Amino acid sequence: MTSRNLQKKIKFTLLALLLFLTACDSDTIYHSYLHPSKDGWRKSDTLTFKAPITDSLATYHISVEVRNREDYPYSNFYLFISHNTQDSTVFVTDTVEYALADKAGNWLGTGWGNFYQSAHSYISISPKRSGNLVFKVTHGMRDETLKGINDVGIEIKRQK
Repeated sequence: MTSRNLQKKIKFTLLALLLFLTACDSDTIYHSYLHPSKDGWRKSDTLTFKAPITDSLATYHISVEVRNREDYPYSNFYLFISHNTQDSTVFVTDTVEYALADKAGNWLGTGWGNFYQSAHSYISISPKRSGNLVFKVTHGMRDETLKGINDVGIEIKRQK
């Protein structure tokens, strides 16, 4: 085995171990990403997340995660997020704004290549019964078709 192949194998093993260790979080009950079209995220495209909730006595913290590319043209990001309420049939919609870059234009979050990932606190929910929490996400930017957003995710953690 060449020195170069050994270095690649070691890097891959360390990356796999890092991903395994960061994924082992017993408080996380749901974590999923959806991908807008590679041609751009149209205003009419809704990303829908369905998270099963089995413990109706717990309080859950919801975060929104965004993976953007360097070609994203803005420093901020508006989202319309709808989620079902306790009776599961009525939805509440929030307009949220998240910063993806600072005032100098430096991307926030962590980056790798031309991708950047950031996590943003959204809300805490205490459901009164078990069932699915549904989140419907659309972008709230002025562009009819928004370029530069690679993935949008929802993470739900049980609060202690």
